[in-house]
Amino acid sequence: METEQMSIFEQLDQLRITSRSEIPPHDFLYTWNGVPCFARGELVAVTGKAKSGKTYLNSILMAAAGGPEVLGLKRIREKPLRVVWIDTEQSADSTHEILRDRIGAMMGAEASEEAYHVFNLRQVRWQDRMTLVLAAIAICMPDLVIFDGIRDVVGDINNYEEAQNTIGQLLKVASEYKTCIVCVLHQNKAAEDKTLRGALGTELQNKSFETYECKKDPETRIFSIQQTATRKYDLPNKIQFCVDKEGLPVGCASVEAEQASHADTSQPGVKEIFRAAMMGYSEMRAGALKAQVMMRQNLRSDSIYGGLLGTALQQGVLIRRAVSDREVYYQPGPQMIEPQLDFGG
Repeated sequence: METEQMSIFEQLDQLRITSRSEIPPHDFLYTWNGVPCFARGELVAVTGKAKSGKTYLNSILMAAAGGPEVLGLKRIREKPLRVVWIDTEQSADSTHEILRDRIGAMMGAEASEEAYHVFNLRQVRWQDRMTLVLAAIAICMPDLVIFDGIRDVVGDINNYEEAQNTIGQLLKVASEYKTCIVCVLHQNKAAEDKTLRGALGTELQNKSFETYECKKDPETRIFSIQQTATRKYDLPNKIQFCVDKEGLPVGCASVEAEQASHADTSQPGVKEIFRAAMMGYSEMRAGALKAQVMMRQNLRSDSIYGGLLGTALQQGVLIRRAVSDREVYYQPGPQMIEPQLDFGG
C-alpha cells in the first residue's frame, strides 16, 4: 500500500506545475495577418454548415504550409511544413483534384510527396479508420494534420464515451508528436444552431485550442472565416474571400479588380448599377435584384456579382433585410437615396 502511495505521489510530483517550472511556450505554425495561430501539440476545431467553405480553409492551410502567403496566412518558419491530410468524406477523385488543382495552384508548384501525405479513408470501415489515422501521424510525424472529418471515426456521435476516447487519443498524439491537428466537424443542421454536432462536438469544443467558423453568404457568394474561440491570441477580423474563375480562393477585391479590368471605363459605378436595377422600387427580392444586375451589366460570373453586392452593402448603397434564411430582400441604403428621388413605391 505504501509503495502504491509513493508511486502516486511521485506521479503527482512530475505533473505538478509551479511558477519556476521550465515549460516552453506555445510553438505556432502560422501567423494570420500578423497574429500567431495553429499551435503545435494542440487541437483546432473547424466548423460550419454544409458547403460553407471548410475545405477551402483546409486548402488554404495546406497551400501556405509549403508555398507563399495565402490570404494573409503565412507560416512562421522558412522551411515548408510536413502535412498529413486525412479525408473521410470525399471521393478519392475529389481529394486528388483538390490536391493537384487547388492546393498545387495556390502554391504555384506540385505538392511534394515528401511533405504532403494524403490519405482517403472513405472506403475504409469506420471501426478501422482511427487506427489508420494514428498510424499515419506516428509514421509521417507531420507538423500539421488536417482531419476531415472526425465524425467518421465514431459509430455514435452522441456517445460521450466514444467522444472522450476519440478526442483523448488525438490530444495524446498531438502532444507526443508536437503536431497541430485540425479537426473538421459540421455544426448542427438547424440554421440558428451553431453548436458543433453531438457529444463529439461538445468534447472537441471543450478541448480545442482554437475554433474557426466558416460561412458562405448565399447571395454574394462571399466566404468568411472567423475565429470564434481561442486560448491565446485573438484574430479580431473575419477573413473574407471569393472564388475566382479557376475555382481558387482569392480576396474579394481581386474579383472586383478582375471585373474592372474587363469593364468599359464608361460603365456606371456600384451606386448607379444598383439604382438602375432597383427601378425605383422601395424593396426588391434578392433573386430579382441579381437577375436585373446580371442582365443589365451583361455579367456571366456569380463571383463578380457577389463582389458588387458586397461592395454595395459595405458602402451603404444597399440594406439587406432577411425575412428567413431563404427569403432575403434589399432596400436602398443611405448612400443611394437622394432628395430628388422617391423610393416610396
